[in-house]
Amino acid sequence: MRVTVLLGGPLRNEAGEKRQQFEVELRPGSQVEDLLPRLDLPQDRIKIIMVNGRGATLYTEINEGDRVALFPPELAFNTFVSLGFRKESVEARED
Repeated sequence: MRVTVLLGGPLRNEAGEKRQQFEVELRPGSQVEDLLPRLDLPQDRIKIIMVNGRGATLYTEINEGDRVALFPPELAFNTFVSLGFRKESVEARED
């Protein structure tokens, strides 16, 4: 199965990728943690994981066509704050 991977900050260089977004082939039933060895990234370099725009963990199953975004610890606070200001988050707080 093919998934799209987005790497935040220095993870792109650490994974040896020239592009911020690229596709990876994985076996069906894979979890986010199965992606890390393919990218040559250790788990401690991943602080925030999103699958299709929603928070995820290393044990979240990923499916054909999913978008997996990975962010390092040094970007975690900025990413967390930015996600808190997404339109959907603001509207949910207003209800």
